[in-house]
Amino acid sequence: MNAMRRELVCVLLLCGAALTLSSQEIHPRFRRGARSYRGSCRDEKTQTLYVQNESWLRPGLRGNRVEYCRCVGGRPQCHSVPVKSCSEPRCFNGGMCRQALYFSDFVCQCPEGFLGKRCEIEKNEDCYFGKGLAYRGTYSLTTSGASCLQWSSIVLTGKVYTAWKTNSQALGLGNHNYCRNPDGDAKPWCHVLKDHKLTWEYCDVPQCSTCGLRQYKQPQFRIKGGLYADITSHPWQAAIFVKNRRSPGERFFCGGILISSCWVLSAAHCFQERYDPHHLRVVLGRTYREVPGEEEQKFEVEKYIIHEAFDDDTYNNDIVLLKLQSDSLHCAQESDAVRTVCLPEANLQLPDWTECELSGYGKHEASSPFYSERLKEAHVRLYPSSRCTSQHLFNKTVTNNMLCAGDTRSGGNQANLHDACQGDSGGPLVCMKDNRMTLVGIISWGIGCGQKDVPGIYTKVINYLDWIQNNMRP
Repeated sequence: MNAMRRELVCVLLLCGAALTLSSQEIHPRFRRGARSYRGSCRDEKTQTLYVQNESWLRPGLRGNRVEYCRCVGGRPQCHSVPVKSCSEPRCFNGGMCRQALYFSDFVCQCPEGFLGKRCEIEKNEDCYFGKGLAYRGTYSLTTSGASCLQWSSIVLTGKVYTAWKTNSQALGLGNHNYCRNPDGDAKPWCHVLKDHKLTWEYCDVPQCSTCGLRQYKQPQFRIKGGLYADITSHPWQAAIFVKNRRSPGERFFCGGILISSCWVLSAAHCFQERYDPHHLRVVLGRTYREVPGEEEQKFEVEKYIIHEAFDDDTYNNDIVLLKLQSDSLHCAQESDAVRTVCLPEANLQLPDWTECELSGYGKHEASSPFYSERLKEAHVRLYPSSRCTSQHLFNKTVTNNMLCAGDTRSGGNQANLHDACQGDSGGPLVCMKDNRMTLVGIISWGIGCGQKDVPGIYTKVINYLDWIQNNMRP
């Protein structure tokens, strides 16, 4: 009897276990919330992320094969498949399109330096121009150090800018988490999760330097001492004005050079009267000295710093820094008419007689009663140091902080030789280096204007790079 009871209890226990297992199979437990990516795969060829069981085509890692891959257990499993040329172009940046023979997917075989489904990502693009609308690099961290979310993340469902947007490819959005600027914001950005909340942040992508770049317009009009020019040919040129002491209005007195958003270089001798900084005004982007330009920008001056060793007798150390006044960390906004010039590298050495350019609103000649109404440019050559001495300049003091440049053309005393003149002081002497205009000198002094075999004297900028950087620090 007891044996029969024990057998019955065992049968009941087995039946209960079977019912429990059956119940668990019918009602599996699902984790609520966001999708888990622990089983995701990153394709090493295209750097694209795929979720569990997702499939894709990719260029073969060896040779010219094309592979069909599937994400299984966090690792891509791939094998070769037959392909044909695509019926329509689908790849960017010179990528070669291949379409699977038996299904509709395609793959782009990207040239060196590009990756992504359509070769739309540039591996070596480490900065952005303008607002970064065309940025297609691989930065994926924000200014706070947060990692960007995939533009294809399910978390972004309902957001405007995602990989599912109709024109996502044109905007640079896709199955990746790289910084983009699809909406014309100030700079590239991305979606992030902060304290479990979806938000967005600007990315930690540096802006590319555009210093020394310009849209040069060939001068159409010759004038005594040079050529009339457009400000887009010299977008770093500044005009400095000071308030009149005894009458309303202001007067132009010197040129300047934009070297960063909030800093302008000029000649120290222009400020021998020790003007009140608040009486000064700097104008950028102006072709005509007295006529406002369409893209001009005006700034008050917060302070100016004259070189502590400036000699007002010899004009040695003839350099000054002006800080533009602004309510933010930025002052001048870049445009075709306003742009910084490049400062030279510390080891820059240009060959003797290199042709360079100067610009300014100065007089046409020494005897002119007025400054030029329009910006001018002049083409001069760098003199060798052996020709830049006191004995070549009527025994005037010439120091190692100065350089000489002048028009070396022949043609007698009646030739229209290019040169700086009164009013050009503080303006730039720039030379082409690596396809950018680089600041070599600051217009300082001379003997007359445009005299044959008499060069103009310029402050040698390369000697002041440390002084400039030290004084620009906050």
